[in-house]
Amino acid sequence: MRTERNRDGTYNVWMSREEYEEIPRSADGYVQEIALRLMGDCGLRVNEVQDVEPRHISRMSDGRHYELEVVGGKDTTGEYAGGKQRETWLPRGFERTINRYVQENNLADDDPLVDRKKRAIQYWVEDAAEVAAAETGDEDYRRVSSHDLRRCWANHLLVEEGISPRIVMALGGWSSYDAIEPYLAAPTEENIIQSMSDVGL
Repeated sequence: MRTERNRDGTYNVWMSREEYEEIPRSADGYVQEIALRLMGDCGLRVNEVQDVEPRHISRMSDGRHYELEVVGGKDTTGEYAGGKQRETWLPRGFERTINRYVQENNLADDDPLVDRKKRAIQYWVEDAAEVAAAETGDEDYRRVSSHDLRRCWANHLLVEEGISPRIVMALGGWSSYDAIEPYLAAPTEENIIQSMSDVGL
């Protein structure tokens, strides 16, 4: 895990996928795990988590994969009244978790999955990060914020999986390369050696 101190005293935390997975695993219950995974597995902003309802989940055209409609997303262009809408990828295993939660709690199609205020969701991230720090002994978990979960998601797709930036921009709701650039961690010497040796130069 790598941390980067900002001018305002806050931190950006860069986690590997394995390090991230400690966070939802440390959640206190179903609904908290779902909230954390919506940020870390689907790339939602914390305020977008509040708007997710069962009806926003649909099967994709191949019949095997799922997408999640994100309503009221952040609009940096000023073009969309009430926020910008997009569809993002919903991992199949996560869809099963959500479906089980919906069935067990008899949620209607238009009930919120996470019926909590923004600050409560941010507290859940902090609480799960505290548990992860205690479990792993890695004190950097105590610096993890809700935004770091979205950052981890984007960095994982762009750097670890090599997904096209255009696809990640569409899934995450970014309108330009400049907007997505801060989600890319600076390359380490190990990254450079591995990437460049693979191309045979």
